[in-house]
Amino acid sequence: ERCKTMEDVREEALGAIEVVFGDRLKRRQPGRPAPDGALASVFPTSADEVALLARITDRYSMPLAALGAETAPEKPTKEGRILVRFDLMRGLWLSGSDEPWAEAEPGALWLELDNDLRVRGRGLTVYPTSAPRATIGGWLAQDGVGVGSFEYGRLSENVVSADVVMPNSTRRTVGGDELHSVVGSEKGIVVRATLQTRRAENDIPFTLAFGDSGRLAASVAEIFREGVPLWHLAFLSPEMARLRGLGQDHLLFGAYPGEREAAVEKALRDMAASAGGRVLSAADAYRAWGERFFPIAPSHPTPVLTARAFIRVGEIPAALERHANEAVQGTVSRSGEVLLLAFDPGEGNPVW
Repeated sequence: ERCKTMEDVREEALGAIEVVFGDRLKRRQPGRPAPDGALASVFPTSADEVALLARITDRYSMPLAALGAETAPEKPTKEGRILVRFDLMRGLWLSGSDEPWAEAEPGALWLELDNDLRVRGRGLTVYPTSAPRATIGGWLAQDGVGVGSFEYGRLSENVVSADVVMPNSTRRTVGGDELHSVVGSEKGIVVRATLQTRRAENDIPFTLAFGDSGRLAASVAEIFREGVPLWHLAFLSPEMARLRGLGQDHLLFGAYPGEREAAVEKALRDMAASAGGRVLSAADAYRAWGERFFPIAPSHPTPVLTARAFIRVGEIPAALERHANEAVQGTVSRSGEVLLLAFDPGEGNPVW
């Protein structure tokens, strides 16, 4: 009997997967190499099916990788992978009482979960700036800084627990502090997560405008120094503000719980006065808050990043100068980390 080639093994594995998943296995077209190196995509409907799929791929020593909404810039390209798609695993479970948590399957959208919580007067402590398109599983695999990180830190700090299927098909339940070591490319796959929530029925947005990046950065540093109790803090370069229809200043914006209004409003006004900035009207603040996800939108292609980096608060002026001709947004975490994203503002970009 002749030795099996790699192609023989792969075809045998795909056949075994097809027996279980039927038309929920989507093979790549013959003769056409997939740009992501995948042989096929599989659409499971439950955690048990993900574990079964992992058992099959492990038996044939084939890499298995979860695919989110592809909003992250990094795309693994290992040849011969089987992709897990979670379009059929989008369940959400909200606590029936005032328990501060919610559960979700990996294919659910962050914005969908937050919107469902808002109906009950609650919201997620942290969610990604790509929430209209990002999936629960995708951002859990990435971790990171997002909306709400100024008060609550990185996503992993806000995960109560996550159910994970490992490459050898075993199941584990891990805490948020274990996510980075367990979940990710060629590691475990999240099949369900329990996430922290917060009271969120009376959040108040704010926006400050500054004439230059130095004044904006000085204000961010002062917010840290004074311990202003914000929930979210972010900034935009003039080019990004222009693309969002918010004028052409450097903008500092965010939100805070209504019960903190007296203390926060005075701190922001004093800070704007000392830094030569101005506090925008409530209407303008709500407009800026409504655009917090731009340029991510369900109907738009994923924008191409020219830069994505974590910097410190003190590096904001230099970073904005370095990306002076780009559309830049920064998201500030309680650790002093700033997630800086830069985009090409060219008019030919289909995102705009």
